[in-house]
Amino acid sequence: MEHRNYGCGPMGRWQQSLYHSTPVNITETENEYELNLYAPALQKDAISITTQNDILSIRYKGEKVPDGSYTRREYRTGEINRSFDLKGKVAIDRIRATYAEGILKVVLPKTDSAKQPLRDVSLE
Repeated sequence: MEHRNYGCGPMGRWQQSLYHSTPVNITETENEYELNLYAPALQKDAISITTQNDILSIRYKGEKVPDGSYTRREYRTGEINRSFDLKGKVAIDRIRATYAEGILKVVLPKTDSAKQPLRDVSLE
């Protein structure tokens, strides 16, 4: 599978499959990032979330279902492979994850250096 890097958002770049990409939303608050990955019908025990060298990797390898068994197929449950560059902005030892109702939620607490207070800029 070919991957390309796309620049995006405060967490830097992420790798995205050109063939099939699992949709993800990332929000940011003062203290954390929240990643919500849309992934219906997964087996929770087959989801792998790891960090290494400041890269968060989310992987899933489920049962392969023959394509011919569907009349219409718009989402896939066979394999997910997404990686996110944390760029030193996340306290890796405090990452939390849950999976419910088809959404994999990963909470990424910011490091103290990544928390930047709101500053007013005066007009001259």
